[in-house]
Amino acid sequence: MLQRHFYMRKGFLRGVLAITLPIALQNVISLGVNLMDTVMLGQLGDLAITAANLGGQPFSILNIFGFGFASGAIVLISQYWGRGDTESICQLFSLSLRSAVCAAAVFTAVCSLFPEAILSLFSSDAAVIEAGAQYLRVLSASFIFFSFSNCYIMCLRGVEQVKISLFVYGTSFFVNVFFNYCFIFGNLGMPELGVRGAAIGTVIARVYECAVCIFYMYRIEKKVRFTPRRLFGLRTHLAGDYVRNCLPVTGNELLWGIGLSVESAIIGRIGSQFVAASSIATVVMNIITVFIFGMAGATAVTIGRTIGQDRREDAARMANTLLALSVALGVALGAVILLIRTPVLTLFAVSDGARDIAYQLLTILGFLAPLQAFSCNLLVGVLRGGGDVTTNFILDCGTMWVIAIPLGALSGFVWGLDPALVFLLMRADYVVKFVLGLLRVHSGKWIRVVTR
Repeated sequence: MLQRHFYMRKGFLRGVLAITLPIALQNVISLGVNLMDTVMLGQLGDLAITAANLGGQPFSILNIFGFGFASGAIVLISQYWGRGDTESICQLFSLSLRSAVCAAAVFTAVCSLFPEAILSLFSSDAAVIEAGAQYLRVLSASFIFFSFSNCYIMCLRGVEQVKISLFVYGTSFFVNVFFNYCFIFGNLGMPELGVRGAAIGTVIARVYECAVCIFYMYRIEKKVRFTPRRLFGLRTHLAGDYVRNCLPVTGNELLWGIGLSVESAIIGRIGSQFVAASSIATVVMNIITVFIFGMAGATAVTIGRTIGQDRREDAARMANTLLALSVALGVALGAVILLIRTPVLTLFAVSDGARDIAYQLLTILGFLAPLQAFSCNLLVGVLRGGGDVTTNFILDCGTMWVIAIPLGALSGFVWGLDPALVFLLMRADYVVKFVLGLLRVHSGKWIRVVTR
């Protein structure tokens, strides 16, 4: 009975885990880089942290574009990988990297020439804008390097090459911290540059990442054999396929990011204690959910490769298995949140009111973790891997904008509910995604061959 609905073949889960762990650890390293930047700049005062955070906003937007370009390619790459069509995979690498590099070039030009005008959209504080502009002007020099290497590493996931990301970002972490130490504080004979020093450290780390990726292309990578000289010289007939898959994913990421900003604005207008409590809860969830996103990435690659091999029934059974495992993972991670919520809150110097609200928010997140894990694996893993990017867009952004955001605004501003209830209602879309997701998976219509 189990084998009829679930994929139980020996070695299957080991293969999924081999992709999940490197992606999860890469996300942990990224969180570590952000944490170290905050800790180092925190020694310079509030202005330095605020300026760096503000100056990093354009990069966050660029990162959304890059993620969309690469994710749209992975949908196709994983299916072509199942067919063993490396020539089409090279074309998709080229299309994805061209898109990412061109977007980065535009962002670089605008941010280096008009940093003050851009940052004035995010803040009205002249001192913060001035310091943030110094940071952004230097940081913009890293955009092209980062976009190239990050897009390349993400595309490699589609051909099940994930260990290189651990090496690149793991070593880059130490490069970044070392040069931050040198240039922020003026150590080891380097000039003391403060916020600009943090940006210089980041630029050096991004150049290092790009250099390692190019070396890997030329000397080590043997599956795809894509090289930088093929970036703009390779002719492709897959541009239409790429755009059809890329646009919904990129639009999804942009609307989702804007939706998060709107939710933050709702929280910010309710009260400062709610803001502090939500920030604490977000930090904890970011650490916990790296494993959920790692599993979703592995699911997308596994499902896409299986569909590319024309094994539709196996793909359906794999989806059932991986979604069930994501719920189990969510239960385990939710239990961890409930166990650590009290000791974690002692690490934050906040008011008693904010601490009480944070405790309630962590409790809600702990119980909702299974639904969150299911939704993430369904949207980022099963539907994207299956080529059903339109349904993915509707379930992800549609439920956020039609259910979560209106309920948050009504409960906070009209009904005047407690912050914990407002927070809970802004996650009511998890239930809708769960129900509609089960129906979509059961229908089998999410399995789409997007290759030629």
